[in-house]
Amino acid sequence: MPPRKSVKKPAPRPRRAQRSGKSNKQLPVGVLIIFLPLIIASLFYIFKDDEKSPAKKPAVPKQETVQAPKAEKKPEVRIVEKTVEKTVEKTVEKPVEVISAVNAVKLFMFDRGLSQDRIDRADGKITIEAESEAEAKKLAADLAQYLNDNGLEVVSKKPLMVKDTHGEISVGFSVIKKPEIAKPEPEKPKPAEKPKQEVKKPVVKQPEPPKKEEKPAVIIKKPIKYTAKMAVVIDDCGYSVPLAKQLAAVGYPVTFAVIPYTPYGIETAKIARNSSNVLFIHFPMQPKNYPDFDPGKGALLLSMPDALIGAITKANFDWFGMQLDGANNHTGSAFTEDAEKMSQALSYIKNYTGRFLDSHTSPASKAYDECRKAGMKCGTNNIFLDNEEPGLVTKTDKENHVRVQLVQAARLALSRGSAIAIGHLRDGTVAALPEALAEIEKMGVKVVPVTDLMP
Repeated sequence: MPPRKSVKKPAPRPRRAQRSGKSNKQLPVGVLIIFLPLIIASLFYIFKDDEKSPAKKPAVPKQETVQAPKAEKKPEVRIVEKTVEKTVEKTVEKPVEVISAVNAVKLFMFDRGLSQDRIDRADGKITIEAESEAEAKKLAADLAQYLNDNGLEVVSKKPLMVKDTHGEISVGFSVIKKPEIAKPEPEKPKPAEKPKQEVKKPVVKQPEPPKKEEKPAVIIKKPIKYTAKMAVVIDDCGYSVPLAKQLAAVGYPVTFAVIPYTPYGIETAKIARNSSNVLFIHFPMQPKNYPDFDPGKGALLLSMPDALIGAITKANFDWFGMQLDGANNHTGSAFTEDAEKMSQALSYIKNYTGRFLDSHTSPASKAYDECRKAGMKCGTNNIFLDNEEPGLVTKTDKENHVRVQLVQAARLALSRGSAIAIGHLRDGTVAALPEALAEIEKMGVKVVPVTDLMP
């Protein structure tokens, strides 16, 4: 029998899918029957309300109630009174350094080469001896002009009255009385001698012994017995000629330590020479706070090679154009601690002077030891007179501080045999020296040049 052909039956349709599709497209009739009455009732009530309600007026937008703005609280205004300084452009003149009347008179006599022994000061009055009335008048006129030039007020010229910070002082003049030489009286003509009848032996009278002239009583002051020595060195010279002249008129030996290349350094050096005082070069050297503090032109720095140190040393000494008595360091707290650099510097310095004073700006300074090794005459500063002065306010405070330091130096000299003190060319320091040094000598301490204490 032939094989039967297999007849493929068509795949059955997905009936469930069709039913589900119809249910999605057509709403069930039951649902419509339920909601239809509700829809009709709603439409009825809507149209009924429209008939009863009158024509609606167009809506008027409500006016918003504008509230008055609240008063803003003004910030409290505090009236602060301020003093308004008006800047007035004026030609600023360099102020004249004012010195005391007594020192001004001393400087006046010094400038004219007159001895200060001719000045007498007693009971608030200054008397100057003159050789004649003409000289007295000339000195009075010149002194009045000199006092004005130095910033002192001349209250009157006849008699001469000057006003300084201590008050009014009278300045008078006295003429030195020269001893009068008695002129011999002319001889009277002798009467004609009558012839003597008898020759009598003349009676020889013995001459009377000459009367002793009464000499004025001389008050002899007991000599001071000195048991110690002290020297005063004034650093930073070269910035003020009036103060340099005042220093020269102190009446005691002092040392002028002049910084090279300062505005009045050469003139100050000449003042020191003319007043027979010691003259040092105040040699600039590197401090520890370098470069914040610049020691100035001609300073020796730790970074410099040996040859440059020699060249700078030569230039510094040549600038003065005169022989100097010694040298001491200006600042140099870093440089003097370096033994090698100090040795290099001193090897050149000793070509121009044989003395070096260690200002001792560092407790670890090697300057004195290297000076000894170089075979020079050496010294060391023992006390500063005015290092605390910038904190003091008035000139009197500064003078009192310097006096205290000078007495301290004198006591140190009495205990050790000698002492060296260093101050600076400042008004308070120079003004304190004359009276303070006089008191120190009464203590038995002789004020000497610093070169006497540098063996």
